[in-house]
Amino acid sequence: MDITYQYMIPILEYFHKLTNSYGWAIILLTVLVRILVWPLVVKSTQSMQKMSQMQPMMKRIQDRYKNDPEKFQKKMMEFYSKNKMNPLGGCLPTLVQLPVLFALFATFSGPPFGDKGIDVKVNVVEKSKAAEVKKAEVSGNNSPYVGPDGKIAKLVVFPGDSVVVEGESLDFNTRSVEGQVPADFKVQWKFANLQKKEGEEAPASIDENGHATFLKPGEYHVQAMVPGVAKHENFGPINGLGKVASGMDLFKPENFDLVVMIIFFGVSMYLSSKLTMKPPTGPAEEMDEQQIIQQQTAKTMPIALSAMFFFIPLPSGVYVYMIVSNVIQTLQTWLVMKSPAPAFIDVLDGEEDVPPPPSGDDTPKGKKKDVSESGKNGSRKEAAKDKDKKNAEDGVKKITVESDTGETISLSTGKRKVKKKKK
Repeated sequence: MDITYQYMIPILEYFHKLTNSYGWAIILLTVLVRILVWPLVVKSTQSMQKMSQMQPMMKRIQDRYKNDPEKFQKKMMEFYSKNKMNPLGGCLPTLVQLPVLFALFATFSGPPFGDKGIDVKVNVVEKSKAAEVKKAEVSGNNSPYVGPDGKIAKLVVFPGDSVVVEGESLDFNTRSVEGQVPADFKVQWKFANLQKKEGEEAPASIDENGHATFLKPGEYHVQAMVPGVAKHENFGPINGLGKVASGMDLFKPENFDLVVMIIFFGVSMYLSSKLTMKPPTGPAEEMDEQQIIQQQTAKTMPIALSAMFFFIPLPSGVYVYMIVSNVIQTLQTWLVMKSPAPAFIDVLDGEEDVPPPPSGDDTPKGKKKDVSESGKNGSRKEAAKDKDKKNAEDGVKKITVESDTGETISLSTGKRKVKKKKK
């Protein structure tokens, strides 16, 4: 299913008819898509929020069982199960919406905002290999076309991938497999990978009508460039929604609008990622390794992507889409993060944070076994209790009562002892 051709471009053209502006059509289409993926954004953000809130608990489990990997895995699974957590819960909603976002990106980088090439591969062989000659009916790929009147068509090139003998010619043309194109519609023909040494004759040539001649053996790529009718349309300070520039060309005065949009994209991306991270609860809180990585990623990723766009040429319409999308996503993230932190079940509840000391054969090497009374009972506390109990019993034994007949009775044992009177 071609989401770009069947859904994105028709909706874009509908908004264009309402606003008479492709710039506003880009914004409205982006808003519509962000609304449609809102449930996925909520689920993804809540999952990341929950994971962030539970980091201290997960750190306690890790510290408790760092020397017992099997017990650690068991406790972590118990923790995830009781709290109904999925470690991939924040990624799955994002993966589900990726096809839609890629289709949206393709919509703003091709017709009607930019030219798009339909590629045909031609292998030219020597005359001795004439038996290998073959031609496909049409090209394997296609391109949408949006006319000035808003009508949409899908175009292919014929013939498609071919094998021809050196010195032969081919006449290429375009065909609409869906929709209609204007009577005066024309594409620009060119070779995508043609290399020619200075002073030498070109190994192949193609004219404006698609007539190509191949003089030398090799692999050639013929391209039919489908024009974007809105690539020169202005939108506010943006002079050309299909304008493309990269590298040093960005610093030309006519391309300053692209530089501003690239910087604004980086700022909006930073704000969006900043909202998804849990801030430290106090200055003395120590961040674990995962939190440190998140902090560093939030700082470096916007800078890295913004720098990358200085060298990757993208149409202005794509930057408009990315900025609007980031602003809306930042607002959506802020709304979700305003909700209270989720409560969770502590799987270590009732357990001491300090593990019991080793006993018996588990005594670490280099340490003497505790053969004292406290060691035999397992802890100093229990030994102290036993000692107090023993002393109490001894104290009771010492309490005796002597009768008039000379008998002594122990109150603890009840035993009687008769003392003989001296004569």
